[in-house]
Amino acid sequence: MKKLVYYIKRIFKMDFKEMFKTINKIHERSGKNRIYLFFDMIYCSYKYLAGYTDYFLFYFEDLTNEQRKTYITRGVNNGYLKTLNDSSYYHYFRNKVEFNQKFKEFVKREFLDLRKASETKFAKFVGRHSIIMVKPVDQSGGADVAKIVIDSKTNVEKLYEVLKNTKQYLVEDYVRQHKEMNRLCKASVNTLRIVTVRKNNKTTVMLRAIRIGNGIRDVDNFHSGGMYTLFDESGVITKPAMDREGKLYEVHPVSNVPIKGFKIPYYEEAIDMAMKASQKIPQVGLVGWDIAITDKGPVLIEGNELPGYDIYQSKIHLSETKEGLKPFFDKVIYGETNEEK
Repeated sequence: MKKLVYYIKRIFKMDFKEMFKTINKIHERSGKNRIYLFFDMIYCSYKYLAGYTDYFLFYFEDLTNEQRKTYITRGVNNGYLKTLNDSSYYHYFRNKVEFNQKFKEFVKREFLDLRKASETKFAKFVGRHSIIMVKPVDQSGGADVAKIVIDSKTNVEKLYEVLKNTKQYLVEDYVRQHKEMNRLCKASVNTLRIVTVRKNNKTTVMLRAIRIGNGIRDVDNFHSGGMYTLFDESGVITKPAMDREGKLYEVHPVSNVPIKGFKIPYYEEAIDMAMKASQKIPQVGLVGWDIAITDKGPVLIEGNELPGYDIYQSKIHLSETKEGLKPFFDKVIYGETNEEK
């Protein structure tokens, strides 16, 4: 019954124009009949709670029903969030100032809230830090995040006013990443995305990924031009990186550093940090932690209370069986495999 209610709600919210655009894209890449794709998409939306975007991203047209049922789709992920995450605690993750205060021991850098800090305090802050990062307090995806170099030409008074006018209220000391991470891509801080599940006083690492900037923008976010790939238990990247358009990168397009085989420094310490951070707010049990690597070890950048499920299961990063991660997540979250939720 819950599944039917969810399905009906999704039908009323569906953007049919975008759906048919997506069907055309799938037709172009697969050659399969559009009418067949439409009805198969409707079938998958009910059977597997998969939206048309899920269908497109996971190449459902090429999968058997046995393979399809192993995928974390939008509806499946919503079930995980309802089970593990109490939304009344989301403010700790959505408000970047609150996050930095709550997780200060892992953040390990000085920060300033311009909603409270005077111009004099800001001037002293930039006097201590030659490079700063400025961010909106409550936006995600790397939107309006910028790196600013402070030098003798910087008009501090004007900068203070500009940042307040653009609502880039959070000012942080710039994270200087490890020389190896800098070698991979020096334009942005390249962060690890470590997804954890905290349940029954136990933390399980669900996913180990690395986000890499495109060499042009100051951020590594997937939705802001960056790319991502996975690394194994020994900290070695095992697959090519992929950007949002589905383009694969064996070698970084700007630094020319080979991506597959790259060894991430301090990866064990980063995993340990994510596991310890997961204990701070156990009411939010499913979190994606973004962690940077410096010459002195890992530092926490932010936590995502709604970690994207799409990047877990891209075609390039799956095993040869083309199976998704639902059985693993189900086992950890519900205590069994392939349970219908």
